[in-house]
Amino acid sequence: MNELELLDQWVSQMSVADVKNLTEEEVLDKILERPGHPGQYGFMFPTSMGEDFAIIVCALIKRMGQIQNLKEKMKGRTRCV
Repeated sequence: MNELELLDQWVSQMSVADVKNLTEEEVLDKILERPGHPGQYGFMFPTSMGEDFAIIVCALIKRMGQIQNLKEKMKGRTRCV
């Protein structure tokens, strides 16, 4: 299973309430730096997601926005899915 499939599986198993309870570390483990955009971080998911999936992704992005000093915390992290 590739990283995109693993992320898809991870999101498919959670609710918005689950996202709100994710630790900062759990969120940081799933964030990727955007290719060609150094210092810009986010989540990468398949484009064929349904409405429920989209709601969870929006909650994840909101949760990511709550992390103070994101760029500093992402430096030197090893990708862990």
